[in-house]
Amino acid sequence: MDKFGIFNLLSALTSLRGEREETPPPPPPQQKTDAVQQDAEARKQRACTFLERHAAISRRIDKKNR
Repeated sequence: MDKFGIFNLLSALTSLRGEREETPPPPPPQQKTDAVQQDAEARKQRACTFLERHAAISRRIDKKNR
């Protein structure tokens, strides 16, 4: 194992982990409920559009395979 430097790698990872724990976590981002709701509505609209296109394509394929 020492041939591949696995102990050196583990030592380096352990020291990085220790450094990461010492830094304070970033403050939580302040979210605006209006922006979140608008984003959710936009995603919902995109999903509906995608599903409508998928259904239309699926119907066309079914008609061709009869």
